[in-house]
Amino acid sequence: MHSERAPWYLRLATWGGVIFLHFPLLIIAIYAFNTEDAAFSFPPQGLTLRWFSEAAGRSDILQAVTLSLKIAALSTAMP
Repeated sequence: MHSERAPWYLRLATWGGVIFLHFPLLIIAIYAFNTEDAAFSFPPQGLTLRWFSEAAGRSDILQAVTLSLKIAALSTAMP
């Protein structure tokens, strides 16, 4: 008899892969809002948008974001 559910080991491997791929993104997101100047101070002492405003003030970052958005728009528009 064929079951519609995947075996437990396949589900475990899938969730392990998902966690393995998403854990670094979670860490980056936590430190993106960190108030400390030190790169890795745990636990974070507070929340701030300072680093986003500093990145938005840099011309090289803005050029890179603009180029990425242009490429995304062109690749979306292509049939």
